Amino acid sequence: MADGRYIFRDCVPDGAIDIVNVTPGEVVQRSWSFRVNAPPELIEALDGGVFQPNHIIRGYDGELYDGEGNFLAEVNTFQAQINVTNTDYQAAGEKISWAIPQSYTVTLTFTETVIKDARLLQKVIAGLQKGSPDARLNFMGVLHAHE
Repeated sequence: MADGRYIFRDCVPDGAIDIVNVTPGEVVQRSWSFRVNAPPELIEALDGGVFQPNHIIRGYDGELYDGEGNFLAEVNTFQAQINVTNTDYQAAGEKISWAIPQSYTVTLTFTETVIKDARLLQKVIAGLQKGSPDARLNFMGVLHAHE
C-alpha cells in the first residue's frame, strides 16, 4: 500500500481563517479554507486492492507541504470537496431531464495543529498587504500508509 498524495495547485484563501484560536489546556489549532483553482491530482493509489484492517489510514497521518515539498503543517483534519454545477436539459418528447455539467469548484479546508507557527500564516498575510501579489499556494496532503 502506498502513501496517498493529493496535490492542490493555485489555492487562494477563501472565507474565514483563524489567526489565533487559543483555549487553555488545549493544543493550539488554526482553521483554514482555500479555493483550489486547478483540478486536484491524486498522485498515488491509496489501496492496492487487498483489504487489510491494519492498513487503514488514520486521520492523524495527514501532513501539509507547500509546492516545493517544504513542511507547512500537521493537519489531522483536512477535506477537499468538488461542487459541480449542472444545467437541466429535457429533449423533445422525453419525460426525463438530463443533467449537463457546466462548471465545478474545489474547496480545501483543514485544521492545522500549530507546531511551527506562522509559516503558512505569513504567506497568506503577506498577500493581503497593499501592493503585494495575492497569495497563491500549492498544497500536497499526505496520508501515510502503514505496513
